[in-house]
Amino acid sequence: MSKNKLFFIGAIFLCTLMGCSQAEEGTFMQGDITGINKESGDMEVDVDAWTTVSEKGSSTEPYEIDDAPTSQTIRVSNPEDYEEGEKVQVKVIKNYEEDVWDLDRLTFEVEEVD
Repeated sequence: MSKNKLFFIGAIFLCTLMGCSQAEEGTFMQGDITGINKESGDMEVDVDAWTTVSEKGSSTEPYEIDDAPTSQTIRVSNPEDYEEGEKVQVKVIKNYEEDVWDLDRLTFEVEEVD
């Protein structure tokens, strides 16, 4: 194989790895589940940290939110998959313009954290 082909393959491989390692954009909270309503899907989370990851220039930079609440209620579609005391990371998905916390319009992606 020629040097040009090897260089081209190596460059594509590196670009692919760089793209896969970038942090996902969004607002995240991490904390412990303190209460679950299995009927409504409401879940109370005692928040340890709020983080927002947004595109600034050409890199994705995380930063912490200072005046964020220390406890937050979220609504999940599968409350039976979680237990009180579990540590979770939650991505907050807001598909509207108003700057309000509306459980009926927000969606949440919840992941268990070890």
